[in-house]
Amino acid sequence: MAEATIWSVGGYAPPYIVTNDMLTTRMDTSDEWIRTRTGIRERRTAGPDETTATVSATAAQAALDAYGFNADDLDWVVVCTDTPEMWSPATACFVQEAIGARRASAIDLTGGCAGFLQTLQLLSPLAASGKRMLVIGTELLTHALNWRDRATAVLFGDGSGAFLLGSSDDADGIRIGPGLSRSDGSQADILGKPYGGTRYRITPELVQQGEMHTIRMEGPKVFKHAVTLMSEIGKTLLSQAALTAEQIDWVVPHQANQRIIDAVAHQVGFRMDQVFSHVAHYANTGSASIGLALADMLEQKLIAPGQKLLSVAFGAGFSWASQLFVVNRIPASRFLHAGEILGDAWGWDT
Repeated sequence: MAEATIWSVGGYAPPYIVTNDMLTTRMDTSDEWIRTRTGIRERRTAGPDETTATVSATAAQAALDAYGFNADDLDWVVVCTDTPEMWSPATACFVQEAIGARRASAIDLTGGCAGFLQTLQLLSPLAASGKRMLVIGTELLTHALNWRDRATAVLFGDGSGAFLLGSSDDADGIRIGPGLSRSDGSQADILGKPYGGTRYRITPELVQQGEMHTIRMEGPKVFKHAVTLMSEIGKTLLSQAALTAEQIDWVVPHQANQRIIDAVAHQVGFRMDQVFSHVAHYANTGSASIGLALADMLEQKLIAPGQKLLSVAFGAGFSWASQLFVVNRIPASRFLHAGEILGDAWGWDT
């Protein structure tokens, strides 16, 4: 029976690097304070001419080029993001035009940091049926931060990860196995970016307050829920798949922060050498983080045929998800990540 399969992976981390020391020029913090609480040392920000659509298109083109796939043969272009190009039309429409996917349908999906796994679970049946699609997770979260709030501003970065998906009947790669997803809307006010919809319209007053148009988070509550819910859904999926923690070769978690990653690994029963993390260099890139992590792992040649991978993620909504992957063949990949500029497009002190 045909299965949804990742044929190739593209990743893009923008060239601007903002270190922890740079953040001390904008807020009351220190490199030690950030590192001990989050494990983050630096993060990437998009350049002055980059947007969610251009960053998405860069990662998408990397996935296409790695495989040698013609964009005109795509059936779907899907962008998962909480920082869209604009509210309408979809960011995916701009990406479709940029990469030349003339015959593809283009839509956006959102779901917080768990949205990328949720999107894969929604679209896998289409890929298994023979549809060829690009699924792109992208965030420009540095555009959505209150730089006076060190509780949130130190956590996030920009980036994009793209999967070229299709059927195992047409090509082999990383098989998308079973997955689980859950949401709890009663906790929706604890983490999010409230501005811009029908509940809170953008007004000069809201912008002046510097709160409603940026990410807001009740950190201790988010930490507790993230650890508990990612651990539970990871354990549940392993149980349903009749697998133990020892049978998983790699855990590829949402790169929230190192303390969350460590706590989830401990609760589920994973050794730390089973868990991939590059949060120190890229911070929390939201919907992009799992795609970026997989692109990085492939570049480092950490993935081998026959391996089983488990991803877990948690984000606004609250929404959380878990996903199993089986490596039938190492997929083509391209990860664009060379940092070129110390600072960012807005003139951080270097």
